[in-house]
Amino acid sequence: MVTKTLAPLVAAALAVAAGTASAQAFREEQQVRIARADRWEPGAPDGFCRMRVYVDGNARVELHGDQVIVRTRSGRRSYDTGTRCNQPLPAATVTDFRVTTESGRGAVTDVVAPAPDNGFTAGMTVNDPRGGGDTYEMLVAWHNPEPIAPPVAVAQAPMPVAVVPAPPPAIAVAEAPPFNEERACQDRIRRDFLARNDETAYLEFTTQPSHSDTGPVRERIRGEAWARNRNESRPMTYECLVNHITDRVLASSYELGPRRTYGSLY
Repeated sequence: MVTKTLAPLVAAALAVAAGTASAQAFREEQQVRIARADRWEPGAPDGFCRMRVYVDGNARVELHGDQVIVRTRSGRRSYDTGTRCNQPLPAATVTDFRVTTESGRGAVTDVVAPAPDNGFTAGMTVNDPRGGGDTYEMLVAWHNPEPIAPPVAVAQAPMPVAVVPAPPPAIAVAEAPPFNEERACQDRIRRDFLARNDETAYLEFTTQPSHSDTGPVRERIRGEAWARNRNESRPMTYECLVNHITDRVLASSYELGPRRTYGSLY
C-alpha cells in the first residue's frame, strides 16, 4: 500500500532574485490544456490550479481559461509537467487572487492577476538560480464574486404548478453573527490544507492565536496546530492577514514541521 504523506505549503517569496541563465538559450512557447483535478467543479465559488512547471533559467508562465502557456526566456526549454485545476480560470473579474509556491528552489515574481485589460490572463515569472533545472509547484487560487452560469439545460415540458399554502409569518429575524478574525483565519487554513491532502487528513488547532497590527486597518494572526492523517502527525504554524474594514482574510499561509509517523488509526 502506498503511504500518503501530508502536503506542505510555504508562502511564496514574491521578491526579485538574481540568477544566471544556462549556457544554451531558447525562445520557445508551449501551450497545453489543463488536466482536471479530482474535484472538478466549474461552477464552484472558489477555484484553484496546482501548477507544475519545469524551469531551467527563466520562464514566463501564464494561465488563460483552460490553457497553460509557458514561454522560455533563457536557459533550457521550460515546460508544463502536469498542471491540474478544479475549474478553468474564468473570463471575468475574480477576487482574492493569490499565488503560493509549494516547491522549487528559485523565486516566483511579477505575479499578475487576471483582469479585463490583459484578457483575463494570470501570469508569473519563474527564475531558477542554478543550472540543472527544477520542478516548480505553485498553487494559484481565486474567488468568483459572481456565480458562474451553469450549462444550458435541455428544454422540458412544463410541470404542473402545485398550490402551496403561504408560510406562517416569521417571529423574528436573526442577526448575522459578528466577524471573528481568528475563526475566519482558521477556516481559511483548514480549507487550503484539506484541498491538498487525502480524505483522512484533519487539523487540530492548539494554542490561542496571537494578534499584531500591520497597519491602520490590517492585523496579522499567527497560531499553531497539529496536522494529521492515518499515517503521520506533524506540527503546523500558520498566519493570516485580515482587513478590519472589509472583514476579509487577505492572505494566508502555513508551514508543516518534522514528520512523526505511527501505525494506522483504522
